[in-house]
Amino acid sequence: MFQAILFDMDGLFIDSEPDWHAAETEMMRGYGYDWQPADQLQCLGGPLSRVTEYMSSCLNSKIKPEVLGKTIIDEMKKRLGTATSYMPGSIQFSKLVWQAQIPQALVSASPRELVDAVVSNLDQNFFSQTVAAGDIERTKPFPDPYLHAAKLLGVDISNCLIFEDSQTGITAATASGAFVVAIPHFIEVTESARLKRINSFVGLTLQDLNTWWDINQRELGR
Repeated sequence: MFQAILFDMDGLFIDSEPDWHAAETEMMRGYGYDWQPADQLQCLGGPLSRVTEYMSSCLNSKIKPEVLGKTIIDEMKKRLGTATSYMPGSIQFSKLVWQAQIPQALVSASPRELVDAVVSNLDQNFFSQTVAAGDIERTKPFPDPYLHAAKLLGVDISNCLIFEDSQTGITAATASGAFVVAIPHFIEVTESARLKRINSFVGLTLQDLNTWWDINQRELGR
């Protein structure tokens, strides 16, 4: 079985994209910019530094990315710390993994403040470790956050399973050397030997994990 299972946060474990969209729309409207769904797609998967740089460019660089970042973090911290919505089946699947005694980590490109806000709002926290932007020098799309999570858990990343939803996250996950399962919502994903696609966490079982583990070991020649 996999030595650990690593989860992305926004749009994968929690249903935060509507909150991000609402917060970004409201903030940008305050600066006189009409934030559109196309703008939101440009920012999907973060990291926040890339998002705020894009926002600043939309405003002709009149507002610095750092200023936009602080505003959006404060708003999202308030939203995520009071009422967190979860993606279908994510909590139930995390509990199933915990019952199977498989270590889990939440690995996000969001700032530490937001990751902590989400974790503190969980009725039951099944994560042994969390990784946020700023914990290490490079965040997604680099594989560093997932490699760091594996190091914290004391496991081999090639024996880990990563769940992701965005292209930025999938790029980071596949580059890490882990087995990857994508649950995309706004992008197309082409499956490969160690990259699979599913619709949601709903209905996932330990047998699915066993099947993916067997594929992973076979592809690694073990």
